This record gives sequence, C-alpha cells and structure tokens, in this order.
Amino acid sequence: METLSIILLCVFIPVTVLLSICLLCIHSYWKRKWKSITKENDIEAKGDIKIGNQSKENVKHTLRFQGRLEDAQRGPSHQDPTFVADEKLGGRKKKQKKKSKATKRSIDVENQDGAKQIRVEESKLFEFDPPIGNKNLGNTCFFNSSLQALYFTKFFEDALSLLKVSAPNFQNLKLTKSVLELLEKKNVNHTQELRSVLNAVRNINNQFGRGTQEDSYELLNTLLGGILDELQNGDRTCKPIDVDSGVNGISLKNLFTGIFITIYVYDSCNDVEVDFEEFTTLSIPIADNIDQNFKKLPHRGLQTISSEDPRFDIEKGLAVLTQIEDYEESDLPCRVCNIEGTGKAYRRMLVFTPPPVLVIHIDRFKMNDFNRLTKNAQRLKYPRIFNMAKFCSVANTELSTNSLNYELYAVVVHSGALGGGHYYAYVNTTRMHDVEKWQEHLKRSPLDLEKLKSNVEEFLRKRHEFQDDSGQTEVCKVKDSWFYVSDESVCSASVDEVISHKDAYILFYEVH
Repeated sequence: METLSIILLCVFIPVTVLLSICLLCIHSYWKRKWKSITKENDIEAKGDIKIGNQSKENVKHTLRFQGRLEDAQRGPSHQDPTFVADEKLGGRKKKQKKKSKATKRSIDVENQDGAKQIRVEESKLFEFDPPIGNKNLGNTCFFNSSLQALYFTKFFEDALSLLKVSAPNFQNLKLTKSVLELLEKKNVNHTQELRSVLNAVRNINNQFGRGTQEDSYELLNTLLGGILDELQNGDRTCKPIDVDSGVNGISLKNLFTGIFITIYVYDSCNDVEVDFEEFTTLSIPIADNIDQNFKKLPHRGLQTISSEDPRFDIEKGLAVLTQIEDYEESDLPCRVCNIEGTGKAYRRMLVFTPPPVLVIHIDRFKMNDFNRLTKNAQRLKYPRIFNMAKFCSVANTELSTNSLNYELYAVVVHSGALGGGHYYAYVNTTRMHDVEKWQEHLKRSPLDLEKLKSNVEEFLRKRHEFQDDSGQTEVCKVKDSWFYVSDESVCSASVDEVISHKDAYILFYEVH
C-alpha cells in the first residue's frame, strides 16, 4: 500500500506541473490575442468620431482636411503621405504607399463634445503619386496640360469629394461631377472620364472639344469658372450651395479666389475710396521696363506691405499690373465729395487677399501693328519661391511678409508658334505643407464688402506714416520631385529644366 502511494505521487506531481505550464501558455497566448483585437477595434472606432450631426463618411473627409489628423481612420487619397489605405471610394479601390513626414510641432484639436483630443501637425512633407498621362483626344494638349496642374493642386480633389457627400444637388452639377470622376480614376484608364470633362466644358464654351488647338489659359478659366458658377447657382430645382462658407468650414472657392482692392486718393480733399473685386487667376504682361518711381507714393493708402524692388521678370509683370496711375482731378473728380479739384487723382489696384493657390498667366499673345496675333517668345525669369508682399495692400492688416511666401508646383508650357504649337506641363509631387497657413486660407469667412470698404477707408485716412515690412524670401528645404508630362508621355525632370523655362505660359504657386 505504501509503495502504491509513492508511485501515485510520483506520477501526479509531474502531470500537475505539466498541466500548469500548459495553462499558463494558453493564458498568455489569448491575452496577447485579446490585446491585438482590442487595438484593432480602437483604431476602427477612431474613424467613427462624430462631429455634430455629420455622417460617418462626411467626418472621414473632414478629418482628412484638418491636417490629416493622426490616428484617425481616413478615406483614401493619393495626397495622404502618412497612412496606408485600401478602401473603396466611388466604387474603386486605391492603394497608398506609406510615405515619410517631417513635423515641426503639433496642436490639440477637440471635437464638439470636448471628449476626444487629436494631434494636428503644423508642417509636414506632402507627397503625391507620380503622374499618369492623359490621352490626346484630338489636339487636346491644351486641355491635358492644365488638368495635370489641377491633379497636383492640394485639396482640389478633397474639396470636390466633400461636396459629393454633402451637396444635395451634386448629381446635377455636370462639370463638377465629371471633374471629380476624372480625379478619382486618373491613375487607371480614364479616357471616358477625360472626354466627359471636355464635353462638360464645351457646354459652357463651344469652342472647346471641336478638334482644334485652343488656348490653355482660356480653358483653365472656363473650367474653374464653370465649377464655381455651378456651386454658386446650382440649378432651377435645387437650392444653391453656399460656397463662401464651404463644407465644414472648407471652401472650394477659397482655394483659388483672391480679392483685389482698387484705391482712389485725391490731392485737393485728401479723400480715400476703395473698391473690391474677386479674381481666380492673374494675367501679367511681359515687362521690359518698369517705372522706377513706383516707391514715390503720394499717399499711404497706395502703399504695399513690402517696398522691395521687383527682381524677377514675373515680379516686374506684377509691378506693371499693380502700378500707380495718376490723373488730373478735373478728369477724375473725387468719388466721395464730387469736387473737381486742381490737383492729382491717383488710382492703384493691389491684392487685398491672395488665394492659397496663385495662378499666374504670362500674356505672350498680342496683336501686332497689322492686327495679327503674334507670340512673344522672350525667356522670363521666375523663382521657385517668391513673396507677394510687394503687391499686397497695407489696408489688410492681417497680412504680413512672412505669411506671403509662394512656392512653384506646376508650369504649363507652350512651345512652338501659334500655328503649330504644343502644350505640356511640369509638376512637382513633393513639397512641404504648412497646415496652419492652409487652414487660415481655406476656412476664410465670407467678407461683408460694404462694411470692409468703410473700415478700410477710415483706416487709410487716419494713418499717413509710411512703413516697410520687407523680408527675405524663404528658400526651399525639400528635395522635390519634378515630372515632365506631355499627353501620355511622362518622365522625370530636373528643377533646372523647369525654372525659367523659355516657353513658360502658366505658373502655379501655392502658399509655402
């Protein structure tokens, strides 16, 4: 009996120990598994953050705009450098490669309930996928080249995507809808979508899409103007879309639209009056000589934020566009008191609010003495980064020199003569992105122009001292990636090849 007890103990103890070890292993395995499942659920839950009464899909797009919020599940976008996404958008899958980012600092943002804090990057690397060419539909290089620049415009596709999920009459906006469908499919076979956009543009201006070579700048203005008109007017059966307030504070209109201020001042009565006008592109002349006396201002109201001399050719063109004009007061009586004085009347048009995307057209086509259209093929110098403070009015006290640096990201080129020319584009797929600056521009509130007019006139009458907020233009610190795109032909390009191209026609700058 004693021997049997000893044998049982010898068997029981090892078995018990072995079972304990097995149970510990199983417990450890399921503990790790549970943590993994919980983490995945947490990540998915972050994509379901609700802001007010917005839908789940709408919130996803909103979060993407707010500086690509970290750790939030976002919809797919070829513009997102920090997240790997494989999700359907518009019935199509699009895979993203994770790309590097550089962060200066971050700020906290709360949702409306104040329960969730998310970090927003202030400045980071912004990368697009390499370009895909557009099929030539019959002398449509003028069309393809402008589209390439829009493909690589920050937030252009995102703004249209927001409209798709928020505008009740989006399906009736033929041009806007066709452009978004093209943007969503531009990385695959998109010939049908390309043709749809061209047909929609032709409905606005029938000179396009008839198989003849047309002007790329006119096409661009027709395309952007058509989209903004659709958003503003809607149709007869649908309520117009409030493009000024935008969707969730993001306005497609604010992306391209700036504001001119025209200032009138008078010697005899010292009155000041201003007018405002919106613009989406700037057309500048080729200026061989500029008035060297542009700094001799008769009144503070005509002053710009910076009085630095124009250095590059495009700055000289902008100087001509914003130069002071003087008249005899007898020819231009005071618009305030209607007095025909004996002194001078001065007029100057300046930029009051520049847009985040600045499109500059070089006016190369002019009528000669024989009333024939000719091309000026003069090579112009234009910088990678330049400052708009030389052309912005001091009347906008919210602007400063260091907030007005613009970086080149696309160039449309017209090579050859009028009769047999060709359009192509250069695009930059890599640049830094200052989230805070872009949010200030994109979330700009609509202006009460009548109230603004009164405030500005009072400000300019009271202050007559001259100031100069001149500053140095920033240098580009990012290794960029330029591409040459000519219809379906795409290849890498160097920045030296792009800068000051002898046939540059349209320059696309963005807030740096």
